[in-house]
Amino acid sequence: MNEQQLDDAIRALTPDLQPQRELWPDIADRLPARATAKAPLGYWASAAAAVLMGLIGWQLAILPTPAQRSAAMPTAELMLLQVYEQQKAQQLSQVAAVAEGFDNWQQQLQIWEQAIAQVRRALQFYPDEPQLLAQLQSLYQQQLSFIQQATLQQPLIVS
Repeated sequence: MNEQQLDDAIRALTPDLQPQRELWPDIADRLPARATAKAPLGYWASAAAAVLMGLIGWQLAILPTPAQRSAAMPTAELMLLQVYEQQKAQQLSQVAAVAEGFDNWQQQLQIWEQAIAQVRRALQFYPDEPQLLAQLQSLYQQQLSFIQQATLQQPLIVS
């Protein structure tokens, strides 16, 4: 019998077809008898599951979120930035004059700042990417080296 013939046979059936006798007693007799000893085991399993869910919820409530953990730990990018900004501020505070041939040195610093900003934006998406961190460190070092070359520094006098 193909599908078309089966569909035709189903359509030919009357929808009011009823069983000739009550089927439930036969079905009920075939079902395995429910053991009363299994019921307490089910209660204990339900209680254990509820306790486990409660413990998990409690643990999630007291543990810091990933955002809180990352806020507590400085990232490699942040550490690089702090060191770089300190060195840059120190160098710029000691500028006595601009070296010959570096009249547009501040414009060049802005170009480095833009490149650094682009790498930092990429680090927002990939915070632990070693190549981006290395590129950021390289840009910082290039900028510090350029400041040293482009400016005449006053020696820092410690009293």
